[in-house]
Amino acid sequence: MTLHIERTDFMGWREAYRLQLGDTEMIVVTEIGPRILSLRVAGGPNLIYMDPSTAGRGQGDATWHIYGGHRIWVSPESEDAYAPDNAPCAVQVNAGELSAVTPSDPDTKLRKRLTVRADGDRFIVESAVQNTSDFVAAGGVWALTCVVPQGTIAFPWGTGGGWAVKKIQWWTAWAGHSSNVRSQQYQPGPDLFLVRPTGEEGKVGTHSPEGWLALCRSDATFIKSFTPDPFATYPDGGCSVEVYTCASFVEMETLSPQGIIAPRQEVVQREVWTVRGQAVDPEDGAALRALLGR
Repeated sequence: MTLHIERTDFMGWREAYRLQLGDTEMIVVTEIGPRILSLRVAGGPNLIYMDPSTAGRGQGDATWHIYGGHRIWVSPESEDAYAPDNAPCAVQVNAGELSAVTPSDPDTKLRKRLTVRADGDRFIVESAVQNTSDFVAAGGVWALTCVVPQGTIAFPWGTGGGWAVKKIQWWTAWAGHSSNVRSQQYQPGPDLFLVRPTGEEGKVGTHSPEGWLALCRSDATFIKSFTPDPFATYPDGGCSVEVYTCASFVEMETLSPQGIIAPRQEVVQREVWTVRGQAVDPEDGAALRALLGR
């Protein structure tokens, strides 16, 4: 399947790109960010959350804005994560591939890259961080996708097999925020851990050896998958997937291994985005895995 890419404008931003893959449309804004700020299937609603108060804003601003959408951060969370991503990106479009690269941040000396291409009827989304300094940096890639808080988030937790161990981590307090571990929005199941958003703030995470998490809605299913490293060290106590909830949006997060980023080295988190205009029961792990071809 061919990925069609054309320049467009979006919600007041003049520099953006429409990526059409079959009946699925993605909008990448490059005037700031870069950010993926729209994802629609078969002309349906935008699955991605975008803060309407920040539409068309940001370029040259010294303030970090939530914006929404898919963004690239560096784990673990620190003040550096909130460095403004308001500068225009350098964009290249070649043979069905879009690549948007930020300037090197003057404080962190990190440069970010978002690349999107197709593999069959799926998007390949690369979120990358490059250390442009002459000194080593520490951390990993943190790929966050804000979605509209409708439906249910599902992800496999635990090792499975004949010796099964399951682990979940709650962020009970951090930077003035907190999670209620007794919240009914968290529903651990025998196969999948479910998050049914209630509008409460909270965050959970785990290491998922299968490497995927899904948004299951009545009108669409969106799955982010990746290849975890079974021998690597992951941040936040060993989490490769995390889910943050609040009243406005839900973040579907995947993380690369934690480590040292050498001078000029680039670290990449490669995700496969599977988008279907069909409902899947979030408790039906077999059906979700079938969409992934597993």
